[in-house]
Amino acid sequence: MRDFLRIAWAFLVRDFQVETSYRLAFVLQVFGLLVSATLWYFMARFVGGNHPSARMLELTGNLDYFAYVLVGLMVSRFLDVSLHAYASQIRQEQTTGTLEAMLVTPARLGHVIVASSAWAFLFAAIQSGLYLVFGVTLFGLHLDVGSVAGILAALVLTVLAFSGIGILSAAFVLYFKRGNPVNFVISSMTMLFGNVLIPARSLPESLQWISRLIPVSYATEAVRGALLKGQGLREILPDLGALAAFAAVLVPLGLLGARIAVNRAKREGSLVQY
Repeated sequence: MRDFLRIAWAFLVRDFQVETSYRLAFVLQVFGLLVSATLWYFMARFVGGNHPSARMLELTGNLDYFAYVLVGLMVSRFLDVSLHAYASQIRQEQTTGTLEAMLVTPARLGHVIVASSAWAFLFAAIQSGLYLVFGVTLFGLHLDVGSVAGILAALVLTVLAFSGIGILSAAFVLYFKRGNPVNFVISSMTMLFGNVLIPARSLPESLQWISRLIPVSYATEAVRGALLKGQGLREILPDLGALAAFAAVLVPLGLLGARIAVNRAKREGSLVQY
């Protein structure tokens, strides 16, 4: 763990220095978050009105649609990073010629892949926090926090679960030198069936079962419960357990795929090709 934290800190410092050298880009990203929050605030007013119907409240778990969507957007930031950051970072290291140098160091392969995305996850946390700040200060979002530990556990387990898929995507890039097209399908399926923007209860009954196969469905329910409904850790424990089960299966698969990809690329002499 100490070695991993040291490697993660090195990547974090490097990427922070790179990102802060483009100050205008950072400011524009923050402004983009504000525009996105504003868009969904007025969309919520359009969809649900100032007084949501009983049907709307039933679909959203007795939540205002804006509150429902804002939490979905917060969780989706971690989802996006988990799916795409590893492959994106590996691709960047390939094109800049630093990948082979990193892989011949004493650092473990898993540590390099995961730690290289440390800044991406930190920035996702900042973005999620800004969504929450904008919601509370500008749009009157009401919080009823039941368990901060539960919120953090849900987000961490979500990152772990989807990181397994993201690391597999990085393995795809390592071996085939191209991005993984499956990620687009996974992202689309998650946005449709994962209780992010659309309540699964609003879908046809024949399709609602799909949401139970998507980890982020449990994450959004757990975070909404702990952040907006005052639910404690015990109440969201079933959702956390489901996320832990997904993570226990997907993370080892992702790391195994990455190791196989690196070993084959080394044998074929294609590791530095892109």
